Amino acid sequence: MICPFCSLLCDADNFKEIQCDRRTASLVQLESFRSIRAGVTRLGKQVDPELILVAIESAIVTEIKKHFGKEASVVVDIARDGSKIHATVNGHDLREDEIVRVGAQAAKGVILQKLRDSEDVSFAERIKEDSESLRAAKRILITGRIASVATARAAVVFAAKYNATIDCAESGHGFKNVLAIQRSGLNSVSLAEARDHSDIFIVVGDDSMLAACPRMPAALSSGKPSPQTVLLLGNFSIAAAELWKKAGFDTWSVPCDLKTVPSALAQWTRSSDRSPSNSSNEMHPTKHLFERMALAEYTTVVWSAENLSLDQADLWVERLLQWIAGRNETTRCAALPWSSLDGTFQQVCTWLTGFPGRVKFRDGVPEYDPNGHSYEQWIARIPVGMSPDSFVVIPESVVILIDETASSTPFLNLESMQVSGQSKVIELTGNSKRFPTAVAGAEVIADIFRADQTLLARISPTRKLVSSVKSAAEWLEALAQ
Repeated sequence: MICPFCSLLCDADNFKEIQCDRRTASLVQLESFRSIRAGVTRLGKQVDPELILVAIESAIVTEIKKHFGKEASVVVDIARDGSKIHATVNGHDLREDEIVRVGAQAAKGVILQKLRDSEDVSFAERIKEDSESLRAAKRILITGRIASVATARAAVVFAAKYNATIDCAESGHGFKNVLAIQRSGLNSVSLAEARDHSDIFIVVGDDSMLAACPRMPAALSSGKPSPQTVLLLGNFSIAAAELWKKAGFDTWSVPCDLKTVPSALAQWTRSSDRSPSNSSNEMHPTKHLFERMALAEYTTVVWSAENLSLDQADLWVERLLQWIAGRNETTRCAALPWSSLDGTFQQVCTWLTGFPGRVKFRDGVPEYDPNGHSYEQWIARIPVGMSPDSFVVIPESVVILIDETASSTPFLNLESMQVSGQSKVIELTGNSKRFPTAVAGAEVIADIFRADQTLLARISPTRKLVSSVKSAAEWLEALAQ
């Protein structure tokens, strides 16, 4: 409801004996006020109500003196039971409407300032408490959904300071490509070059690719009068093929088992190399497509590791990369791996450490182990809880969990990590009560890499933050002090 006295939003459920009216204006029921668009303040639980009342009385005195002069003798008294508010100037009573006019804005200002002060004190205490836990911890993990360059930088610097392990959540998607690239190398291409020069795109996957990135066809289309060819290999629906056609592609869809794609491409290459260019096979339904592929001067292969639900997907990617490398012996063929959410983190971590993540710092020096330093492996080594009678001291483990996205899907079971009080989780998320964190690009400005990792974009916020919410980078910097 809207208070008729001060136009502040009030929580009517908090009113007990005293009702909100034009005489008292809820000044006594301060814990029921809400700062506009900021949610319930719950001031009465954070600050002594008596201190708030005294501060409001002082603020009203100051406001009255602005009207009657600094030398005026002003006395303001708010009844502690909420029954009335009384004020005198030079011994004369003020009319109720005069008090209302002056007191409402003064009360609002005091409430909001007390809220800010109490939040500052509360957050300072929380930061001090968790900073002490970090300094005492034997093992520290930094993980989560890190979407912005600023937070990725802050997280890596933080990990180096505390000799922590750092690995982005759900990083297994990106490491399907990373592990394969480490063994086979990468003939890569930027999206701009692929769009402008490719004769044929080979897109490997299924409809989940377009569900995750519905603008992929438009992003790859050159818009030139002569249509480019796209070959959809995998399990694409008719609707998915139509999206590519609408983007201007000459679209071919060949349903097949994803597991067989690298070997099928290798077999096609061997067959096309043995067959003369003028041979005919009228029974083959994709004869013209294969001829076009054989004559293509520039082929780009696109896949999304995030949408590859295959066992040993890194080996699958490795075989695909080997086929791409082999095609470059006679023509231009390049890979355009479409990255997942952790692409920005992997880029920034590589800038700062030389490695794409899964790094443990020792004396500030990064140690890269893509198998041993994954966040899953780190969590698996959290010691089991000991009985209260045990004399064995378990080293404390601390997990800093970051999520600066709007995702509502958890990727960790936090309850399973709070083992007998021996592990501590510091949440820097939008749902965190201790350190509420802004959504990158929606609530704070964020520099984020595009899905093909070739362009850094600055995303501006779409809504205003409340004072208690900060970016994950700001919280990390505060905890590191």
